[in-house]
Amino acid sequence: MKEKIIISFLVIATLVSATYLAMLPPRNAETVEFQTVLKGQYSGISNRETIIINSKEEWTTFMRNFNYSSQDLGIEDITFEEGRYTYIVVTMGENQTTGYEIEIKEVYEYKDHIKLYVIREVPCAGCILEEKITRPFHIIKIAKTNKDILR
Repeated sequence: MKEKIIISFLVIATLVSATYLAMLPPRNAETVEFQTVLKGQYSGISNRETIIINSKEEWTTFMRNFNYSSQDLGIEDITFEEGRYTYIVVTMGENQTTGYEIEIKEVYEYKDHIKLYVIREVPCAGCILEEKITRPFHIIKIAKTNKDILR
């Protein structure tokens, strides 16, 4: 009986330790605070991209490509703050149905670059989906940086 209790305790301790370690940032990296600016399903960007925006000109180009005119997303209400933030956009590409999503979960800063931890969700096999073209995206902002940003 004691052996079963000890083994159970060791298994639980191992699982708790593994969960804790999985939540820590990667070695030699610091977690970067970020704020979601906008997240949605219907951008005008049909390719899988990571777009880094550091200037008003880059923001204007992005807004032209984003093609928000047919959607009421609220992106036109966003004020770009040049010199204060770096805006990061990740897109998933074009999908023929609903059920797809993309999200930046974490941002890590290394000595010479920044790395995004991005999750892509796809619908389950057999799920009932609406046949509708979607182009999922997630826009965040971080403190201004000139480091390379990798996906």
